[in-house]
Order: sequence, then structure tokens, then C-alpha cells
Amino acid sequence: MRCVAIEELKAGDRLARDVYAGGELVPLLRAGVRVSDSYRSSLQRVGITAVWIDDAFSEGIEPVEMLDEATKHRAKSAIQDAFHDVTRSMKTGGSLSERVVEDMHAVAEQIIRDIARNVHSALALNDLATADAYTLAHSLDVTTLGLSIGMRVMRTFGWLDALDKRRYDDVENRLVPLGVGLLLHDIGKLAVPPEILHKAGPLTGDEWTAVRAHPMLGIDILKKADGISPLARAVVRSHHERWNGSGYPDGKSGTDIHQFARIAAAADVFDALTSDRCYRAARAACEGYDFVVTRAGIDFDPEVVDIFKSFVAPYPPGTRVVLSDGHCGLVKDVCQDAVTRPVVRIVMDPSGAVVDPWEVDLSTSPELDIVGTEFSVPERTAA
Repeated sequence: MRCVAIEELKAGDRLARDVYAGGELVPLLRAGVRVSDSYRSSLQRVGITAVWIDDAFSEGIEPVEMLDEATKHRAKSAIQDAFHDVTRSMKTGGSLSERVVEDMHAVAEQIIRDIARNVHSALALNDLATADAYTLAHSLDVTTLGLSIGMRVMRTFGWLDALDKRRYDDVENRLVPLGVGLLLHDIGKLAVPPEILHKAGPLTGDEWTAVRAHPMLGIDILKKADGISPLARAVVRSHHERWNGSGYPDGKSGTDIHQFARIAAAADVFDALTSDRCYRAARAACEGYDFVVTRAGIDFDPEVVDIFKSFVAPYPPGTRVVLSDGHCGLVKDVCQDAVTRPVVRIVMDPSGAVVDPWEVDLSTSPELDIVGTEFSVPERTAA
């Protein structure tokens, strides 16, 4: 399978994955459906910008799914319930219900189990969402990436206890509050006027001030919530702090920022950059990867970035790539030991002519590099 922009979608293309509109939990179109002109128009109308398809060139390309479909469905449902709970509580002065808090913990535990099962796989976030479903999809993707980073960071570098002693035990138990904090990290945005959050153009100074208030608004929302640990609250409060002290709300720097918030910061920015937003299109995964890696020691904890760049795929399976010798192809596989040097299925020669597909492993081909991610995949009869 491969991901294609909606503008490139052709009548007769076969969907490889279910397509969801907005924050709906029931798919708009199911995997296996052949796209018609009317379907394509409908997808454009609801803001779908890209879909996964199966064709002859991408046959056998299967991105590793970090989470089971059941886990994703349960997580999205729990996040929606939490958002609805908060919306109601803001009108009544209440807080998150005990049931919602329990669901958050159960979902975090389920995501941790799925991630542990795939801990030796390179990570590629493969969910596609419309811009108006950004908050829901973002919460789940940041949780998946943040827990994947956190599991590796604490196993590799340990964590500091109340006595500033570095420890490597009890990692699994610490992951649960990290997961709850990640699931709820943007909950304060529910108290920001939607016309500001969804504004397509540049924000004014006052609007930026309103947006930057969301971490503390989130803390206020959770103030009366029983069962939300201080560790989870640290994520909500401090995920916009930056290593060099340029973040908010407290302007903390370095290790004065809680380790969980430092993990969340990298996950949050990567997913935000690589997701469709109401004011801009998603950037390629490699651009988000490069941003996080080059901002180590500036915006992000260098230890967190060391872990991030070791297993996050800048060129996920299904990505179009142009090689330094002019050949073009699709990423077939990514090995965690060489995430920047994937296996590429060549489909075009340097002249633009279609070739019988063959594969090259960049991890064993040092003479070749990826120099671009844009080319038109030629038409070929679907498999």
C-alpha cells in the first residue's frame, strides 16, 4: 500500500485502509472499496487530503501498526468521552468523572501493551485525519509516540526519584501516568475559543496569548479530578517548555523541566508538524524528523532526541523517494537499526521510464542517498 494525495486519486483505485471523516468512529469508506469520481468528490468535501491505496507498485508494502485497531478505536472513544466530560464540567463547575479517569488509565495500559509488542520495530505514525479531527488524532498519535520514546528513554537513561537518585526499575508503572498525561496533554484547548483554534490565518498577539494559556487551563480543568497523578499533570502543564528556556508557561529550562514533559515536547511537535492543520498542510515525516533532530539541545532534551532518532522512521513504508542516482521508488521496509536508510522498491529509472520493480537496501548501499520525496508514480494495472 501507499499513501496518495486526494488530487492524485484516480477512479478505480482501491482503498487499502478505512477512511474516517472528522472525529467519527465509523468509517466513511471501508478498505477494499474502489474509488469513483463521486467518492473522490465526497472525500474532498469533508476535508480528506490523503488516503491509503493498494496498487501493483505497492503490493506487499505493509507499514507496521504500533496499535491494534481495537486499541485505536477504544482510545479515540475514551478521548472523545473525556472531551465531552470536560465540556459539560466547564458549564457546571465539575471535573472529569471517575469513569473517564479510569478509562484513561485503562487505555494507557492497553497502548503500552501494544507498544511493548512492537518495541523492536521502527515507528511510523500512519493514521490520516482531517484538519477538524486534529485534536482527537493528535492526542492518540502523541500518546503512541510519547510512550514509545518514554519506554526507551527510561530503560536507557533511567529516571530520577524524589531523592535525585537515578533509577532503572519500575519503568512499566511510570509509563501509565505518562500515557494519561499524553492523552490529556491538550485538554486545556477546550477552554480556548474555537474561532481562535481553527483560525485559518495568522493569529494576533491577543490570540496567541489565548492559545498559550492552554497548559494552565488544562491544569485548572484537572484540578478537581481525582486519580490524575502529579506525573500526568506535569505533562499537561509543561509540554510546551523548551530545553533552552524559551517555552511556556513557566520558562523552565534543561532538567528543571520534568522528564515526562521533555518527552511530550518532542512527540507533540513532531506530530503537529506532520499533521494537516486548518492553516497549513502536513509536512513530510522526514521534515518533522529533521526539525526534532536539529533542535536537540535547543528546543528538546538531547537524550530524548537520541532515542527519537534511533527508531522513528523519517521515510515510512509507502513513501515516495528519489535517489541520488536518479531512480525513483517506494519505501518497502524500514529497519530499526537503520531508520534513515530504508529498503526502496525502484519503479522508475532516471529517464522517467517505468521499470520492472526491484529493491535496493540503502543500509548496504552507501553510494546512494535519498534526495527527494516528490515524483509522479506511473499508472499501472492494480494487483
